[in-house]
Amino acid sequence: MAQRVLIYTNHFYPENFKVNEVSEMLSNDGLEVTVITGLPNYPDGKIAKGYGYFKNTTDVVKGVKVKRLWLIPRGSGSKLRLVINYLSYFASCIIYTLYIGLFKKKYDVIFVHHTSPILIAISPIIYKWLRKPKMILWDLDMWPDTLVALDIIKSKKVILFLETLVKWIYKQYDKVLIGSNSFASKAKERVADYKIDYFPNWAEDVFTQKNQVQPNNNPQFPVGFSVMYAGNIGEAQDFGNVFNAMKILKNEAINWLIVGDGRWLKQLKEKVSQSGLSDKVTYYGNNPLQTMPYFFSKADVMFFSLQDKEIFSKTVPAKLQAYMASAKPIVGMISGEGNQIIKEANCGLSVNSGDYIGFADAILEMKTNKQLLLQYGQNGEAYYNKNYSKPSRKKQLSSIIKG
Repeated sequence: MAQRVLIYTNHFYPENFKVNEVSEMLSNDGLEVTVITGLPNYPDGKIAKGYGYFKNTTDVVKGVKVKRLWLIPRGSGSKLRLVINYLSYFASCIIYTLYIGLFKKKYDVIFVHHTSPILIAISPIIYKWLRKPKMILWDLDMWPDTLVALDIIKSKKVILFLETLVKWIYKQYDKVLIGSNSFASKAKERVADYKIDYFPNWAEDVFTQKNQVQPNNNPQFPVGFSVMYAGNIGEAQDFGNVFNAMKILKNEAINWLIVGDGRWLKQLKEKVSQSGLSDKVTYYGNNPLQTMPYFFSKADVMFFSLQDKEIFSKTVPAKLQAYMASAKPIVGMISGEGNQIIKEANCGLSVNSGDYIGFADAILEMKTNKQLLLQYGQNGEAYYNKNYSKPSRKKQLSSIIKG
């Protein structure tokens, strides 16, 4: 009889998160997979079309059973609304976990996909107490360090409480998967070394297969040298310093293509408009994942950045693997592990977080030395295939689940 795996996650299809592929990997590996998630409302802040409190709460996606629990959507993303969103889903998880723990057939393995908040990892512990499954935590957001870095929490007492809580949560799991080697030292402060596995991100199939699906809205692209960012535009992504680089390069023939959305986008648009840079920057909003290779093909260089905070120097954004798998040259304004990977792979140029002058210089160097771009792209793709490929991650995950 196939092992039964229950996945807890804050986000699932139609929201684009790696857990979508994890569930598919496990299902294709012959496991019986069920996902517990909330009603889809990210990033728009309202429940996605086709879903509702009494609509599509139970579903099957690519052979995976999905149970979508009630929550209050995140709305505009204000702090109060996010707290309400988190707590409403947390309450739903607790109630549903008690129900399946007491009255439904046992799951052999619990797999938790942790993106903020850490509350997602608590309900599975209740199930553990009731049914004793194998417990696996995939920690993609190192709490409370991220909250401290973004100045969301400043109280030392609250920080200490959260650190104590997270240590307790870690101890309830048989395996903790971390997405960057730099997180290992922090994880080892919480659990024994043998419980920790390095499990890096990989690129979705659309990037490795390179099938170009054009968006329905037929977006237009400027002529000339273009640098592109694709992803969330939030506080952590340090678009304040990206904007500073834009100002430095104001008189250069460089187009900035911004694909995505986020809480900082409005502020970026205001700064760009006020500085007379509107003719240099084009915004494309959120687009389906399958259209990303098409967007990438319109850029000469891809870029990404993170704030100059210790926690972010230990972070390797998933977009790095997507850029590399797509054979695109990369410019990074990031310290720590992400910076080191770009240098080691020789797939582009990287400067430390906050160094917007060096970032601008790197982009200008890319523009004036185009023969390097193809080589950078090829180097990145080769490094990706050696270190991050999806088949190797699937094999590793299967071993962890079944081991």
